[in-house]
Amino acid sequence: MRIFIVVAKSRPDLFQYFSTAFAGIPTIEVIVDRRIGRYDPLWVPTREGARQDRRIGPDIYDDLEERGFVIVRLPS
Repeated sequence: MRIFIVVAKSRPDLFQYFSTAFAGIPTIEVIVDRRIGRYDPLWVPTREGARQDRRIGPDIYDDLEERGFVIVRLPS
């Protein structure tokens, strides 16, 4: 299993903490959220005219904003 810890751009302290804590563990990767807002090319319009991201569900983004990070587990 691969684990990604996605950290909000506004939380460099958490990025540093997780990067240090999980250094040397090959199955865990700490990354900074790269979304740039509604003009992100990976966002697509929905039928209702709202925008939806193709990568991760909106509930994960709510957690990212609230806590400053999310953990995503993907089968290898």
